[in-house]
This record gives sequence, structure tokens and C-alpha cells, in this order.
Amino acid sequence: MITLQSSLYAVAVTSCLFYMLVVDSREGHGPRRTYRYLILYLLLESGGFVLEWLMLQPSSPGKSLWLGMLMASSFLVAPCLWLFAREITEGAPPSLRSLPPGHVAIIATGAALTLPIIQRSYWGPFFGNPEDVATPAHLLFIHGTMILCAMLFLVQVPYYLQACLRILTRHMNQSKALLSTIDLRSLSALRLLILVVFTNWIVSLFRVLHCMLLGVDTGWGIVFALLEVGITVAIVFMLARRTTAFSIEDRQLARDLFETPAGDAPPTKYAKSSLDEPTRARIRRKVNESAASNLHLNSRLTLRMLCLHIRENPHYVSQVLNQDLGINFYDLINRQRIESAKAALAAFPDKTILDIALEVGFNSKSTFNAAFRQHAGMTPTEFRQQNGDGGN
Repeated sequence: MITLQSSLYAVAVTSCLFYMLVVDSREGHGPRRTYRYLILYLLLESGGFVLEWLMLQPSSPGKSLWLGMLMASSFLVAPCLWLFAREITEGAPPSLRSLPPGHVAIIATGAALTLPIIQRSYWGPFFGNPEDVATPAHLLFIHGTMILCAMLFLVQVPYYLQACLRILTRHMNQSKALLSTIDLRSLSALRLLILVVFTNWIVSLFRVLHCMLLGVDTGWGIVFALLEVGITVAIVFMLARRTTAFSIEDRQLARDLFETPAGDAPPTKYAKSSLDEPTRARIRRKVNESAASNLHLNSRLTLRMLCLHIRENPHYVSQVLNQDLGINFYDLINRQRIESAKAALAAFPDKTILDIALEVGFNSKSTFNAAFRQHAGMTPTEFRQQNGDGGN
């Protein structure tokens, strides 16, 4: 039984670490994004399974220490998931300082409640030192703090799950309305991780009830391990599979976006395409009309997001851009951004060039200056000077 549980925890740790390696391994061109709180979440999950594995080994020392560390670190998992939800919807990783004081107080209280059990750590194969037996009052105190810690955890997690579900629902509804600028893969990952955290919370609830009512392992430990590890491994496998599937499609789109010189699409590249002239005309019209919706002002805009907005196939849109308009996607978007920048430079002389660059979708002033010079034949400062302002 112990061997089976140990194998389950080893599989869970391996799957989490494997996904950490593939989560940002997409090949191709274009911006890459690593979500720091997703990585931190996976580290916490892996660490929790390692601690459970250590407690399960008959000869492992320091079992009380591992139990205390497991209980203390569990208070970080749900907040980390909430920060990941904010990270993918706010476009930038929120600072840990953004955690409200009440949230920090709950985490600190939970960690403090594990100190009595950690203080009884013994570097032998048992939870307690047989040569230093605690008094009944001390044992009652230790068990009482552990129960309080478990109860606090069972109250904490639902709050964060509800907060994550509100974020997920809000932005999934936006995606259905074709107004979202959020990576749908990240929202899908968030939904699956919510399921993992909820499952682990249910397992923790039954573990607490089991310990309080029965006090000894009656064989349910393997059931709890199967539930916790099974769901986690299944979800991680689904996430890794989706990442790989998107990678294959993204590599093809990258070839369309970056490897075809503007205005010089090889005649054989789309030789087998079934794209007819009415469809091409419709795509050209929609692409031109999309500029009025100001999608290009989103710094994270991708071809896939544009196609979601205009309800067209990404490969067909890429073909029309290359063959009919003689331009690739990112050049098209940069041209639209530069036109918006020209209007802003002329209309708002008090705004800094950096502010305008960020408003029209560029991530830095240097990138904006280079694109502006390429498309306008001058720098933004020179353009502003020609329009009657000294620039800044």
C-alpha cells in the first residue's frame, strides 16, 4: 500500500515538473509569455507531493517537520491561483504586495498554527521523539492547533475559488462576444487548475473528517491519494497536450506571418488553397473595417485574435494579407498603430511620446521610434515638430 501511494506521488511530481518544462516551450516567432504565478503554483503542487511522499516513507526522518511545512504551504496554493487569474487578465503579473492585508493575515495565521507540530520535529522515523513524550496537555494543544489550521484552510480556499470563477466567467463571456484580448489558452488553463484546487480541497475536507472521527488510517489514505493525484495528473496531461497542439498550429502561422517577405509571396505557397475570389474580397473588407474597431491598440493583439473578431480562418487571412495586400500581419498592425500615433501626436501636444507609444500598442519607446521611422520616414519628434510642437 505504501509503495503504491509513493508511486502515485512520484508520478504527480514528475507530471508537474514536466509541464513546467513545456508550458513556455512553443517554437516559432512572436512574443512569448511565461506566467510566473503558474510556475509558482506548479512548484507548490510539486512541493506538496514531495512532502507527502517524505511523510509516507517508513525510514524518513523529520515527519513532523514535513507535515508542518505541508500545512503551512497549503495556504499559498489558492492565493497563487488567484494571482495567476489576475496575471492573465490584467496583462502583467500583480505584485505580492497587492494581496490585501486580510489575506496576508490568514496566510500568516495558518503558518503560525503549524509551529507547535514543527517544534516537535524529531530526526527519527517517527512523528514524535519516543524519548521525549509530550504531556497530555501539550498533545491537546498540538492537536487543537492542527485542527484550527485545517479549518482555516477549508474556509480560505472557497473564497479564492469563487474569486477565480468570477474572473473566469467575466472574461469568458467577453471572449464569446469577441471582445476579449485575453489568451484563451490561459483562460482554459485557469479553468482546469480551478478544478484541481477544488478537488484537493474536497480531499482535504474528507481527510480532516477521517482523522477527527476515526483517528487511524483504515485504508482511505490510498483512496485520497488516488483522487488527488489522479485529477492532478489528468489535468496536467490535458494542459500539456493543449500546449503541444497549439504549438503545431502556431508554428504554421509563424511561417505565414514572418517567413514570407511582404509583397513577395511565393506563387507555389498557396497553390493548393481553396480560397475563392468572393471569400478573398470578404476578408479584405473585414480586415479594412477592423481598423475602425481599434483592435490594433491592444499590445498583445495576435492574428488569431483578429480572426476571432472578424470570424475568419487565420490561414486564409494570412494568405489574403500576403497575396492581395503584399504585407504580413505585424506590418499591417504597425501601420495602423502609426496612423493612430500620428493623430495623437497632432491632437495632444502635451502628451509624451512614450505615453502615445504605449496607448497605440507599442511596448517601448525604442520599438515605437523604429516602426514610426520605417512607416513615416521620420521620427515621432520630427513629425511633431512639423506639426507645430517642439516634441518631448
